[in-house]
Amino acid sequence: MKKHFPMAVWYGGGRTRATMVKHPGPGAADEWRRDIANIKECGFNTIRCWVDWAASEPLPGEYRFDAQDLVMDLAREAGLQVIIQLYLDSAPDWLLDEFPDSAYVSQSGDTVISQGSPGYCYDHPGVRRRAEDFMTAVAAHVRDREEFFGWDLWSEPHVVQWAYFDYLPQPAVFCYCHYTVRRFREWLKAKYGTIDALNEAWYRTYSSWDVVDAPRFISLMTYTDFIDWQEFILDKIVQDLAWRARTVKAADPHHVVTSHSDIPCIMTLPMLGQGAPDDWRMAKVVDVWGTSFYPKHVGAKETNDPSLRSAMLCSTRSACASAGSPFWLGELQGGHGYVGAFATTATAQDEAEWTWQPISHGAKGLCFYAWYPMTRGYESAGFGLAGLDGTPSERAKVAGAVGKIVSANMELFLEAKPPKADVAILYNVLANIMWTAMREKSTYIPSRSLAGAYRPLFEENIPADYVHLDEVEQGALARYRVLYMPFSLMVTRKSAERIAEFVRNGGTVVAEARTGWNDEMGACGNAVPGFGLEDVFGCRETGACKVDDTVTLVMTPEGAGCVASVRSGDELRGYGIKQALEVTAPSAHVVATFDDGAPAVVANRYGKGLAVLAGTFLSFAYETRRHVATGRFLASFAESAGVARPVIVETAAPRGTVEARVLQSGLGTARETHILFVFNHGGEPVTARFLVALGGLEGRGAVAGVNLVTSERVNVSVRNGQERCAELWKRLDGGEIWVVKIGFGLE
Repeated sequence: MKKHFPMAVWYGGGRTRATMVKHPGPGAADEWRRDIANIKECGFNTIRCWVDWAASEPLPGEYRFDAQDLVMDLAREAGLQVIIQLYLDSAPDWLLDEFPDSAYVSQSGDTVISQGSPGYCYDHPGVRRRAEDFMTAVAAHVRDREEFFGWDLWSEPHVVQWAYFDYLPQPAVFCYCHYTVRRFREWLKAKYGTIDALNEAWYRTYSSWDVVDAPRFISLMTYTDFIDWQEFILDKIVQDLAWRARTVKAADPHHVVTSHSDIPCIMTLPMLGQGAPDDWRMAKVVDVWGTSFYPKHVGAKETNDPSLRSAMLCSTRSACASAGSPFWLGELQGGHGYVGAFATTATAQDEAEWTWQPISHGAKGLCFYAWYPMTRGYESAGFGLAGLDGTPSERAKVAGAVGKIVSANMELFLEAKPPKADVAILYNVLANIMWTAMREKSTYIPSRSLAGAYRPLFEENIPADYVHLDEVEQGALARYRVLYMPFSLMVTRKSAERIAEFVRNGGTVVAEARTGWNDEMGACGNAVPGFGLEDVFGCRETGACKVDDTVTLVMTPEGAGCVASVRSGDELRGYGIKQALEVTAPSAHVVATFDDGAPAVVANRYGKGLAVLAGTFLSFAYETRRHVATGRFLASFAESAGVARPVIVETAAPRGTVEARVLQSGLGTARETHILFVFNHGGEPVTARFLVALGGLEGRGAVAGVNLVTSERVNVSVRNGQERCAELWKRLDGGEIWVVKIGFGLE
């Protein structure tokens, strides 16, 4: 496979929006050549075009790739690479004629006839066979082209896509057709083995597998069936992506295959949007997994926040790292967000931040959506880097300028990786599944809890990973010093054992309300927290009540003694729940109380480590309320554990104003290089000192710095203390982004 860092623009030929294809007519070549020349002149090195099934196979077995051929010809002429986005979801209408029983069926039993989307159910063997034929034909058509770089096989995977079923009972869940239900039964057989085991788990009296139906609602007594349905949907999406990858690779084994979600899974729920994927599972079945990245998408009021953006990038990177693969941004917002009549302005400054920040997290490809604004549909006039007339905007020039820097230093940017993190934040997909099974529909508390655990670390420039519950079961906690568990209502018994082992061996765990409430079957243990975790935390729940807003916690003298950043009597903020805790271990003590004096936070010395349980949602409260003492309290556990900081920032600016990240390459060799990325997220100038940890090499020559944006030399001093580091000072203007290459013997 080619080594390439795509700085790509979505462009399908002329003003046609994805997923639609318009085959070229007279004069198209001149118009498209002009567009591609503008794209290249801005600084982008790759075109991302698309193949739509309906337009490309108008009749069974008759293929038409005129638009793609012309785009690829012109890209080759301009010296650009090409990525192809494969769209199966806008399937040809003749499929329904050939397979009348292939339509999607909702949980209410309604049949959905495609209107350009969402196509037809791929669990139907006839539809699947036709889709395989089409993918094979596309792969055979383009695989030998020199400008062809790779595939994106599925844009923003869901069970169904690109359609809104407002006329159906909500939420509309898919698919309940005969073929998907049959597939679900096979999934259940693999999990339970016998019908008797299923009956016991589900509390049913099925006589055979043939009468097992997919659950359509949540019952009072048990929701194990609904847990299984959500797990099945997650696995189904993974298996369907793996099917696409196998099919394309069988015809074209030499090009990279990728896919990307619509939003990182820490921000969503498995049942949201007709089935949302699990990034960790998806990353395992393609060469590169990624996400869409729309910080100013209309309706997403807060997602342009630097910490929240960083949390989303961190989670996608972590998911891909667990699979041993890089991550891309399959879509990066190129212009104003439009939905219907409402728009959100995107500026050149926005585009600069949105471009550099993913690179600073280690992204190995950015695909800007799109060159032209959308010309049809409810996104009409939105998201373009160029104007409706094709004139490049300032946003295009800013993003393209970064593209030139990446292309000029491609080997470095491909090789450089984020440093190891000592802190992990648990992404507990089972807790999200349980949240839905408890008839909660909003993603807000789970997602903002996960983001809120990240924010205090972001503000202190402490690197963190998100770690999946599956990884915890596999022993991944041994890599870390600290684990935050911000939303873990449900745990597996095996993961509870691993968490206990982690603390016993010297790790620190910080958990929140109702951790370990249920196990993976949806059943309570003998205590909350359960499954042995009550011994780890040295406390148990004696009661809990819902609170509609924030709750106040007061630090105790004992708590202030173990947390350096807060004092006795200081107030913290929680949210949503007051969980009454009873201390059960002599090694445990009350760190903070609720305003009524009841224990609110308990810390326990367990083995060589520390386990802390808060009886409220601290992380959610911090993400949504930004109470300073609460953030300091959460960050203090990472600080007291002595976690590594690849870059230390000293500044008088408020916490979180100056973001600093490092990518590393060639550690321990003469080629050791660090790329320092600095973002001033404030509007005012600030001065900061940066201490970048080096590999400890001696005698390799002078350490020097080069500004990768301006090519100017940067003053770097070496400090030889407990840890060898490069010292840099910088006065940053408001909104300034500073990118410095640090290495030995730089010219």
